[in-house]
Formats: sequence, structure tokens, C-alpha cells
Amino acid sequence: MPAASALGTSAGGPLTVYFIAGKGAGTPIENPRQVPAYDYPEVYGKFSPSFSRATLANRVTGHMLFISGTASIVGHHTVHLGDVVAQTRETLHNIRAVVDEANRVAGAVLYAPERLKYKVYLRRSEDIAAVVGECATLTGVGPPPVYLHADICRADLLVEIEAVGVAVHP
Repeated sequence: MPAASALGTSAGGPLTVYFIAGKGAGTPIENPRQVPAYDYPEVYGKFSPSFSRATLANRVTGHMLFISGTASIVGHHTVHLGDVVAQTRETLHNIRAVVDEANRVAGAVLYAPERLKYKVYLRRSEDIAAVVGECATLTGVGPPPVYLHADICRADLLVEIEAVGVAVHP
């Protein structure tokens, strides 16, 4: 399964699709804190989404990590309903877990949360200041996150974050 994110736009907004293709298959990475999306129960729909939490990909100049849209989900349940700050913290905790799992699968510490490039999606634009404050630790040595207003897949999710990084060899 590929890494993926799917977000809605305002009514009548254009559909935009981005994808990356390569000659070889990537290595799917799951988050040990979450049920794989493709195993979600039917409460989320007749068909489960088909994506992995992240993908390790090889490329000529180094390995890359693509982290799917990540949210405040533990197991398969949304946690911290209505609290954008707590949801952001939980989301960042999930990203750290995915990075740790990617490093475990890679057999070396190649990625760190503070070296990734982030896109942060907000359901409510008025939450920007609170989320920027929580995400301040992401900037590390990488560029600052990009913040976007979007319709997130579950109505009870207020923030979703995706990331990409190039491996740093020890």
C-alpha cells in the first residue's frame, strides 16, 4: 500500500491530485499505535481506505520517507474530541511513532521528526495560532511547516499532518 493523504476542498474547489511513481516498490510502514487503515472496521465505511501510514522509498540520491496524512487516532478511534491542541500533540506523537518504526525497518536511524518537511491541514482556519504554537518543535533544521485549510476525512478531526524526509546516514 502506498503512503497517501486525501483532503477535501471548499465547495466547488478544484480537484488536485499529486503522485510520485518509481521503478521499484517502496516499503510500507505502519504505526504500532494504530490499526492499519486497510483493516478499519465497517463503521468508517463499507470499504476500508487503502494506504499505509508511511512508505520508505529508494532513489538515486538517497532513501526517502513519505508519511501519510496523520491525525489524532489511537487504534482506530479519534481521540481528544474538540480539542485542537491535544489533537495536534497526539498527531505529533503518532508521527514520532511512524518515524521510529521507519528507522527500525530501515535498520538505522535515518530520519528524525525535526528534519522532515511538513504540511499541516486545519479544519478550522481560526485554529491556526494554536496549531502553529504546538508545531513549533517541527521546524528543527528543516523549513517551517506549510499550513493549509482543508476538509479532513473525519468530521471529528481538527488537524491532519503529512511529512516527507530524505535519509541522513549515520
